[in-house]
Amino acid sequence: MAKQVVQSELPDLSAIDSAISLGQLIRAKRTELKMKLVDCAALCGIGVNTLSRIEKGNCNCTLGATFSVLKGLGIKLNPTGISTTDTNTQKNNATPWV
Repeated sequence: MAKQVVQSELPDLSAIDSAISLGQLIRAKRTELKMKLVDCAALCGIGVNTLSRIEKGNCNCTLGATFSVLKGLGIKLNPTGISTTDTNTQKNNATPWV
């Protein structure tokens, strides 16, 4: 039997102030979608190792790769909050951050 994806806890979104908190946000969204690392990497057009490093908060990942993941998962960063699109219900949820 295949391993199931376990949903990660959503980080405190009052501020995305580090690569670690951004990585936690990305992992939480990916696991919320029940998406495996390899499937998400393929969807976003990056390598599995790169996605793993982004989720772990590695500061040496490129912005291009990080934004590919954000776009692939439907996460939009804006000055007034973080928007995620739920692909099942097509609702936008915004969480304010500074």
